[in-house]
Amino acid sequence: MKAPRVSICLPNLNNFPYLAERVATIEAQTLTDWELVICDNHSDDGAWEFFQDLAKRDSRVQISQEPREGMYANWNNCVRKARGEFVYVATSDDTMAADCLEKMVKALDENPDCDLAHCPMKVIDQHGAPGRDWWTASSHFTKSSGDFLKQRHKRMAPFDGILCLLGDNIYSSVTQLLIRRSLFEKVGLYKADWGSLGDFHWNLRAGLAASAVHVPDTWGGWRMHPSQATANVGLNSPEHQAKIDAMIDDVLSDVERYVGKGNERGKFEDLEMRAREIRLHLREHSRLKNGVERRMFLFWGALLGKRAARQHLASLVSGGKRWPKGAPGAVSSWFEDAVLIPLA
Repeated sequence: MKAPRVSICLPNLNNFPYLAERVATIEAQTLTDWELVICDNHSDDGAWEFFQDLAKRDSRVQISQEPREGMYANWNNCVRKARGEFVYVATSDDTMAADCLEKMVKALDENPDCDLAHCPMKVIDQHGAPGRDWWTASSHFTKSSGDFLKQRHKRMAPFDGILCLLGDNIYSSVTQLLIRRSLFEKVGLYKADWGSLGDFHWNLRAGLAASAVHVPDTWGGWRMHPSQATANVGLNSPEHQAKIDAMIDDVLSDVERYVGKGNERGKFEDLEMRAREIRLHLREHSRLKNGVERRMFLFWGALLGKRAARQHLASLVSGGKRWPKGAPGAVSSWFEDAVLIPLA
C-alpha cells in the first residue's frame, strides 16, 4: 500500500464533545492524501464508538485502543504507527484551517533543508468561539520574530533551540507544527516522564537539530479550557522553573546528538552560556517587587560586569525592544550567519 503524504495523529482520552468538530476540520483539508491514525486510551464517554463508525466509512482511518500511560505516551503510539512522510499531531479537542496541511506540506517540499513547518495559532474557547489572542501578543515565537512574524521565513538550527534555553517554549502548540517523520529518528519521540511539560523537552531537541519554515497564512487551532487558565497561574512558580531547568540539563547531557561535535559544539557552548545568563537574570528580575528594586538590580548587575544586566539596561535607553519582552529578539544577533531568512 502506497504511503500517504501526511499521517494525521489523533490521540484521545474522553474528549467526545469535541470529536465531531475535530474530525470535520480533518475531513475538510484541501490536501486529501492523508491517513488518520487514532489511538484511544479506552475512553468511556462514547469516543471509541464514534471512532469505530468513522473507520467504517473512511478507509484512510485506522483506529486502536492503547493503555492509559499518559498524554505523551499516546502521542508516541500514534507516531509509531504513522506511515506518511510528514506527521501532524491533531490533538482531539483542537482545530485547524482547511488549507493548513496543504500549505505546510508545500513549504517543506520547497525547503528540503527544513524538518519543521510552523504556522500561527488561533485560540478558541471551550465553545469554539474566538479566544484572547495571547499568541500574537506575547508568545516566545512572536517576541523572537520581529518583522518576520507575518512573513514566510526560515529559522535556521539551532536558533529555535537556543530560544528554548531562555526558559520558554518556542512552539506554543503541537497543532502549529507539521513534522518531517524522519526528524523523530534524529531527535527521538516525546518523553513521557516530564508530565504536562513534556512538549518543551521535545521542542528543545527539535529546535537544536532542525531548521523550520514559518507559514504565516494558515493556522492551527488551540482550545483554551477554564482548567488550563487556572494551571497557567503556576507557570512562573519555582516548581515550574525547576522542571524547565531539569529538562534543559537532560537535553544538554546528550547535546552532541543534536548540534554535532567539534567546532559546532564549541559555538553552541557559547550560545548556551549566553542563554543561561539571560534565563537566570530575567527570573531574578521578575521576582523583585517594585520598580526601585528592579532598577537597583540592573544597575548593580551592570557595575559588576554582568552581561545580561548590561544588555537589559541598554534596551531601556536605546529606543528598541525593551526587555524583558524584547530579550528573545536579541538572540538572532548572537549568530555569525543569518538565522532568520526571508522567503518569497
